[in-house]
Amino acid sequence: MIKRATLFASLFLALFTSGVIFEAFYSSSEVKSIEETLTEEVSMPKHEEKYPNKQMRSGVSKDLWISDNNHGRLHHHIESPRSILTAIPHENRIELVEQMIGMKCYFQEKIEDEDGKIVQNIRYLQSEEGTYRYTDHYFDAHSVFLALYRVPGETLSTHLNTNDAYLKGVAEEVSLSFSDGSPNFHAEKFKAQIRPQGPLK
Repeated sequence: MIKRATLFASLFLALFTSGVIFEAFYSSSEVKSIEETLTEEVSMPKHEEKYPNKQMRSGVSKDLWISDNNHGRLHHHIESPRSILTAIPHENRIELVEQMIGMKCYFQEKIEDEDGKIVQNIRYLQSEEGTYRYTDHYFDAHSVFLALYRVPGETLSTHLNTNDAYLKGVAEEVSLSFSDGSPNFHAEKFKAQIRPQGPLK
């Protein structure tokens, strides 16, 4: 008895499902509805400002040079093993925003002549994630390791030992803007360790 009831229920369910599939795919009214839906999807680009384009990138490296009155140009270098570049259309312009993962930044802040020797001040930043806006050249990051160095020479060094930093610590948030032609650096809630600076070799 139970087997017979199960058989009838299965047969009824199969017939009902077949009817639904037939109505969905072979009924002329439903086919027209599907075509209209596909047409709407194709015409979407006129509202594309709501749908930014994204591109995955690897081995990202950026170099910026800022004019310096005393020593020509200051070199800034940002690198990231991978990033997500997003293009956001705004009316007649496109805003580019890059989210950098595992990024490292080297900023040459000043070059000085100290007792006949050229010395450079370098600010080093490291964070799991940072964002760079191309439109206004604005950079920000959270939970940032920060270190300051004074090293000889005027060529930016990207091979630095954190033990040689005269100041290092962690900041909750860091922002850096290049829109005014010179770097404007800001760090919030920075906990630092200071090491006595010995003579440069």
